[in-house]
Amino acid sequence: MNMKKISFLIMGLAIYMPQPVWAEQTPLSLKTVLQRTQANHPSLQLYKEKAAVIEANRLQAGLSPNPELSFSLENAFGNNEAKDVSGIEGTLLISQLFERGDKKQRRIAVQDSKLVQFQTEYQLTQLDVFADATAQYYQVMHLQSLLALSQTQQSTVSDALSTIKQRAAAGAVSNADVARMQFEYGTLQLEQQQLESEFTTAKLRLAQFWLGETDFNTVQKLLPTRRSANGNVKTEPSLPNLADLHNAIDMAPEIQLIAQQVLAEQAAMQLASANSVADLTLGTGVRFDNASNSASLLFEAAMPLQLSNPQQGNIEAARAQIDLLSEQQQLIRQSLKQQITQTYTQAQNQQRRLLQLQSQLLPLAKTLISQSLDNYRLGQISVLQLLDAQKERFNTEQAIIDTQVALLNSHLLLQRLIGNTSLSALNKAHSKSPLTNQTATSSPWSNTL
Repeated sequence: MNMKKISFLIMGLAIYMPQPVWAEQTPLSLKTVLQRTQANHPSLQLYKEKAAVIEANRLQAGLSPNPELSFSLENAFGNNEAKDVSGIEGTLLISQLFERGDKKQRRIAVQDSKLVQFQTEYQLTQLDVFADATAQYYQVMHLQSLLALSQTQQSTVSDALSTIKQRAAAGAVSNADVARMQFEYGTLQLEQQQLESEFTTAKLRLAQFWLGETDFNTVQKLLPTRRSANGNVKTEPSLPNLADLHNAIDMAPEIQLIAQQVLAEQAAMQLASANSVADLTLGTGVRFDNASNSASLLFEAAMPLQLSNPQQGNIEAARAQIDLLSEQQQLIRQSLKQQITQTYTQAQNQQRRLLQLQSQLLPLAKTLISQSLDNYRLGQISVLQLLDAQKERFNTEQAIIDTQVALLNSHLLLQRLIGNTSLSALNKAHSKSPLTNQTATSSPWSNTL
């Protein structure tokens, strides 16, 4: 085989081959994943049923007491003068309980606070479900990229194996080189089979979020490398300011949930205070005396004597619970701030690593391949040494993929900690609660994603 043909075949080792093509189908986007998850995830569907219960409780809280009608007979079927019904006395009375202390309004306020708290709990659950679905989507994306890289590497080694076999047949290389290359090719095949199995499993786990089938072959690809106006490599996605993240802590669902629980306890305490006010019962009716053949009007008023506050214990318990919730809120705020700082530092390190891989190591790997190819043409190195150079290129590419996905997961964790509903650096998938038409509050990520 002449040197020109050998050089042509080996050039394939120096070129990063395009990613393989699966069955033609639109890649599944993260936005579609979140839409399907919101519509079908069991945990989110249960909240819709619970909302009906709270609405019914609010309706019940707004009901006023109905009037009471009573009728009584006295001196019936006695003896002597009260024999049979001759001495009967009948009383017909209608009475109404009048609630004092704004009890009705306080009951409604308690249910309203429960509804707001319920909506916050839904948003928190939705945020957790979306974060889990997004993390699984990133896992599918990760395996998809690794599988494509593995297939490219396997194709490259296959071409090299064919070349070495031809050279071995011509006596240019030993059979040991062929055996080593065959072993390398077999190892890559096993790795690809493992990746394919993990990729299929990851897609099944992703489809579980909407209780559906894996009606997709691929997901979106990782963001390509971008360069700034001056030609420098830019890492995506970019990080917002740490101070802005700290300022957004108060919008985190955990903080909002505690705040709503405090309001609910305050409403319960106000209801307990209202229940400590004695209610008034007024009644009127008519009394008929058969013995005297006379009738008269009857008026009645009743009110319990509040010698002590019957709700004193409930009021004190509500105050203590409010103090406890306030302390918990402060502890959660401090914990979130620490987690944000740690995750932010980790994301910065990942950005620096990704930048170094893309701007320094990858160009060096390309240079290594180019120089190795020249040395091979001069007979200074073997084909296996050339493949080692190509392996360094693939290892660098894999490190870039791993770091990109790790950076995406760090961004996802930061978004989760501040309660951002835009759960992806790829799709601005803003969520809406089925209980309200209000879109969730934006965050510092709005201008960076």
